[in-house]
Amino acid sequence: MSAVLIGSAIPLGFAGSPTAQAASRTYYVSPSGSDSNPGTSTAKPFRSLQKAADSTRPGDTVSIMNGTYRNKANGSDVVVISRSGRAGAPITFQAHPGHHPVINPVGAWNGIRISGASHIVVRGLEVKGDSANVSLADAERGASTKNGKFNTNCIWAEPNRTGAKPHHIDIVGNTVHHCPGLGIGSRSADHMTIDRNHVHSTSWYTVFATSGISILAAHDVDRGNPRKYKIRVTNNIVHDNETKVKWERCKCYSDGNGIIIDTLKDKAKANESGPDYQGRVLVANNVSYNNGGSGIHSFKSQHVDILNNTAYQNGRSTRMESYANIFAHDSRDVRLLNNVSYGRPGQSTNSKSRNEDVTYDYNVYYGGRAPEVKGPHDLVADPEIVEPGGDAEAAFRLREGSPAIGTAKALPEVTTDITGARRDTDAPDRGAYAFSTKGTAPDGASAAAGEAGSTAPQEDGSAPESAAEAGERSDEQSAGASDETGADTANDVRADGDSEPLAKTGAGVVLPLALAAAALAVGGGIIFLLRRRRT
Repeated sequence: MSAVLIGSAIPLGFAGSPTAQAASRTYYVSPSGSDSNPGTSTAKPFRSLQKAADSTRPGDTVSIMNGTYRNKANGSDVVVISRSGRAGAPITFQAHPGHHPVINPVGAWNGIRISGASHIVVRGLEVKGDSANVSLADAERGASTKNGKFNTNCIWAEPNRTGAKPHHIDIVGNTVHHCPGLGIGSRSADHMTIDRNHVHSTSWYTVFATSGISILAAHDVDRGNPRKYKIRVTNNIVHDNETKVKWERCKCYSDGNGIIIDTLKDKAKANESGPDYQGRVLVANNVSYNNGGSGIHSFKSQHVDILNNTAYQNGRSTRMESYANIFAHDSRDVRLLNNVSYGRPGQSTNSKSRNEDVTYDYNVYYGGRAPEVKGPHDLVADPEIVEPGGDAEAAFRLREGSPAIGTAKALPEVTTDITGARRDTDAPDRGAYAFSTKGTAPDGASAAAGEAGSTAPQEDGSAPESAAEAGERSDEQSAGASDETGADTANDVRADGDSEPLAKTGAGVVLPLALAAAALAVGGGIIFLLRRRRT
């Protein structure tokens, strides 16, 4: 009986499958190909991305060759990914080695739409929207909720019509730009990784108040645990994202942020559905500059860590009251540590409004207004950034002598910097770029590794705002009322890495082994009772 129970607790991947698994395939796509081709060689590729996407099975790869790929008709998408991979066998969409394909949605709703699919990788692609050929005057006259021309998203993941939620989505190493709607985003998704992307010049003409990178109303597809990261936004460069057309919901200007973690709690208030998200979100090693709204912020969210980012002169929009560079608003259980925030004159620095258990510490603030809340190790000083600026070549590294060098809190969640170089663990630096490093991390090294230490004292305000919200989900500019100071508290957040205990993203062997152990105990107990009864 014990053997039977143990066997039932072990997945097929451990016990072995009675049937052979189909070998994974690579499908090739080229504008010179044909959808009547088999698509399994570079000599006879498919013509359309959709044909390749509809041919895939778990473990397959779609290798996209040189050329420009457009949507077939206005209001359609260039490609809809609706087939799922599985754990250990994702479906991958990537540039063919040595090639530089361009996905060019024109009049489309999306360049790439992930519709209710899971275990998907999108890697090394350029998604180029059509904003360069749209004028602000045209958008102000013609933008509407029913016109894809002004609302095109570059890469978007959302539930499908049956309600299936997208999950285990990796969007890595892409260049995403000039989409009138958002750059990279998801709604009701889980287990998202958005890493090493360059996102710029998006959100200009949409009526949906989008941002460069947006995680909206995340939904736990498995059990959520505030100690385990399930969503990661890491090592991205994000700039020139701004909303220039009014949001249709409030007829006001809103968002246009670099990175926003949006409405993970109290979803019904934002016309979203589902319970509060219980997984943890990591936002680390990003550079966000010259965006219309904030650089990075948490809005109506919980269980978020915003660590070692650099934000430079965001809040450039003159259409709305300036957002802060890096902050949390109406959030709880959020840590904002080791960030470099270089603000604009008159710009808000951070926020204490409606926050609960939100910690600001070890940040460097410069420019803008005085911080509303200041941790004991926060500094108000010039971070002395090398070659800051508003173009894609800006460096944002630290000069020798910067107060950000060697003064950060050691965070095992962030062991490398945005370049992949290992951070000095004895005296780490603040911001996305480390000045003092210990060589280069292995290829594909994650920003998150190891065991977290304890948080620093927090200052936070949870009193109502002095100005009423306008009803939109991103009215972050209102001021708070009072401070609270707490004592040091242990924070047991852990992430993937070599130190222990580990907190793996996704399924692991712990649960099956625990079930097996439980089955062994139950089986042994039953055998003991049977023997006792016979006696």
